[in-house]
Amino acid sequence: MALKIIRITAAIVTFAFAMHGLITGSNLLLGWMMLSLGVMMLVMEIEEIQKDKKLIGYVSLGAFVLIISTAIEQIMHY
Repeated sequence: MALKIIRITAAIVTFAFAMHGLITGSNLLLGWMMLSLGVMMLVMEIEEIQKDKKLIGYVSLGAFVLIISTAIEQIMHY
């Protein structure tokens, strides 16, 4: 239940940052949006591994690593 709440919260935060970027045309919050997207991918990975869908879980783990590394680069850039 806690994972579902974290996933939904991360999705809402990601959506809010994306909408802010679209409306304002600013890329200032892009790193934070990607960070929340990475958190969502991590939670999805944990849920998939718990369901014994290991392949999808490991693909999500790879996506998490790539997204988080890009997010850290974006945050450090500004």
